[in-house]
Amino acid sequence: MLRITLILFFLVSGIQIFPQKICKGILADSATNAPVEFANIGVIGKGVGTVTNEKGEYTFIIPDSLADQKIRISLIGYKSITLSVNKLLSLNKVLLAQEATSLDEVAVTVKKLKVKMLGNNTRHTSVVGGFTENNLGAEMAVKLDIKNPKTHLRKFMVNIATNSLDKALFRLNIYSVDEKGYPKENILKHNIIIEPKEKTGLVEVDLKPYGIFVDEDVFVALEWIKDLGNAQGLNFSTKLVGSGTYFRKASQDKWEKTHPVGVGLHVEAAY
Repeated sequence: MLRITLILFFLVSGIQIFPQKICKGILADSATNAPVEFANIGVIGKGVGTVTNEKGEYTFIIPDSLADQKIRISLIGYKSITLSVNKLLSLNKVLLAQEATSLDEVAVTVKKLKVKMLGNNTRHTSVVGGFTENNLGAEMAVKLDIKNPKTHLRKFMVNIATNSLDKALFRLNIYSVDEKGYPKENILKHNIIIEPKEKTGLVEVDLKPYGIFVDEDVFVALEWIKDLGNAQGLNFSTKLVGSGTYFRKASQDKWEKTHPVGVGLHVEAAY
């Protein structure tokens, strides 16, 4: 089997600079004091970050060379926080305030819809790709070419080709496109957590309850949010020539691109 994984993601290993400090603490809801799980915490654009666990706990290493940089903490449904590295290092607990969200109203019309697959629709197991390191907050994304206004994203799909992990757990994100053609802001209003029932095979996520309608190109992304073990034990069907894969290796990191190899993230859309 050809392992595309090694050329798709994280060709540059994690930063190994000394001296360094361990940043650890708890993220909690400012109103309820309940732990906030699966939030992204990281040095902006530097590949150093993590995701909180089910208890709201975070732990990651920050090189002293990044002491003058900014940290961003974010999660759908909460107001993002930006603070200095030194400030976060001084805190044992960080409070995150909820942000009011509302679903957009959608006009319902009676017409025959056209259904189309967008992204890399593949179930091949001879060409695979995936995460190569167990970096929390790492993401891989594929651009969806939207040709019609009010395109309804109805179902997300990806095929797990090989899997030696006991279980898998991811977050689905959908991003707008920036002026350079890279992922920009997450347009979702709810966290969509994916926990496949089977070790391998096609994973399908019903998106209709979330009412996702888009007028312009977007990115669909899969995020590694929990320590699951050896990331190289999990691979997704991939196209050697397809919609290119964009990736970032940690929470709040900058995005990079691999082209034309495309991991098999795809969506059923109707318009």
